[in-house]
Amino acid sequence: MLVDGTVLGAVVAAPALVALGAFLARGRAVRALGRLGVLVAGAGFLTGVVLVLRLSADGDVVRVEGGVISLAAERLSAMLLLLVFGVSAVVQAFATRYLAGDRRAGWFIGGAGLLTAASAALATAATLVALALAWTLAGVALCLLLGTYRHLPAARDGLRRTATAFVIGDAALWSAVALVTARWGQVRLDELAAHSGGGLPAAVVAVLIVVAALSRSAQLPFHRWLPATLAAPTPVSALLHAGVVNAGGILLIRLSPLSTADPAVALTLLAGAATMGYGALLALVKPDVKGALAYSTMAQMGFMMFTVGLGLWAAALIHLVAHGFYKATLFLSSGSAIAYRRRMAAAPPASVPTGRRRAAALWAVALSLAALAVGVTVVPGVTDHGSGMALLVFAGITGAAATWGWLMRRPTRAGVLTAAAVLTAAMCGYLGVVSVATTFLTPALPAETLPPGAVATVVAVAVLMLAGLAVLRRWQHGSGLHHALYAHALSASHPTSTVKGTRP
Repeated sequence: MLVDGTVLGAVVAAPALVALGAFLARGRAVRALGRLGVLVAGAGFLTGVVLVLRLSADGDVVRVEGGVISLAAERLSAMLLLLVFGVSAVVQAFATRYLAGDRRAGWFIGGAGLLTAASAALATAATLVALALAWTLAGVALCLLLGTYRHLPAARDGLRRTATAFVIGDAALWSAVALVTARWGQVRLDELAAHSGGGLPAAVVAVLIVVAALSRSAQLPFHRWLPATLAAPTPVSALLHAGVVNAGGILLIRLSPLSTADPAVALTLLAGAATMGYGALLALVKPDVKGALAYSTMAQMGFMMFTVGLGLWAAALIHLVAHGFYKATLFLSSGSAIAYRRRMAAAPPASVPTGRRRAAALWAVALSLAALAVGVTVVPGVTDHGSGMALLVFAGITGAAATWGWLMRRPTRAGVLTAAAVLTAAMCGYLGVVSVATTFLTPALPAETLPPGAVATVVAVAVLMLAGLAVLRRWQHGSGLHHALYAHALSASHPTSTVKGTRP
């Protein structure tokens, strides 16, 4: 047995030990501990891979019994461990050079190790109290990371905003834990379904859990903390996606028996849809790369919340894992993106005819739909469940947007043929991954109770968002009222600071 309870406990606790050493170390020991942190996170990722293979074969749950503080790794936890340790390993490896010679490097290494351990504990917690403790510890670790450059007024402003949102969310979660514990005593997560019930107490618990999830995932009205964190080093922005900003979805999925009361579902759907549109609009007008990525993350987390509200558990989980990996990568490569923008700004502006824009848009939509049709034919079973349908909508929109950008630069027959070939291959691969992941996760997730018209709702929301984005594009180049509306959206993307000496 390659992975047992001892190994699981070790991979969860090891990053915290590295963190303790990093906070105390000085000089060359800091760099050595940075490399050790990378190795520990890499070992955790390999453990996650072994867990996935083992659970696919026999389905046995790996447990670490410790009373209130117990851990358990089943299919859902194994998938989340891949996210947490995979992102952490890449980010810490990047940071060894990014922060080389920085006197605050030890602080970052300590915060990264603590965040990794807390996120891994959040993914594997077996009891309600253990999950809440890991949740709070992850928030504390992020606040420590945001204080890496605390001498900067902007960093202190981001820390204040984040701490305020997290304190509200943590208070809500611990209130829910107190209500559940007072009624049923110490509760294991795999026994929640037996303890869930209706009535006012259940509705209150569900709403409190949703409030906690909204605050951690930067959803309206707790959305202001995420854009204010960009004064921290870029690796901190990337590490956010290792189980922090996407922890709201993790919480709602793991506590689904307690969070599906009607008022809580309505709140989740409303906040998710509103944040999805708001974040997408502001990401479009935000001029700086990291700011646009932050608002894009906010919108993506809105999509995650929306699918959770619809009960599309597999779609939400697959999306949060995939988004965590690729958005962390985008943050780490933001420096290259900034350099590219500077080269483009130095080049003479090119005028794109309106007809060419429209033709590129039509071709992009047509090619995306065709690639989806081929993918559904090649990968059967994707449309048999609501999660697959929701991810089809998401894949279609993403494919059309990427293809449009390509055709704007390559408006030739060869460009169209290249786009068709690459998009079809990518769509088939994506749907294949979705099919395999859904099959793996289904035994560990609640049954999908898809409400009538849920898929139609996803499509309608997607169409409305696309229409809004198209209108906003026109605002950017318009005049009068259009120009004023665009300027208002641009202004909204710059949070006003309350810390003296901080520029918005």
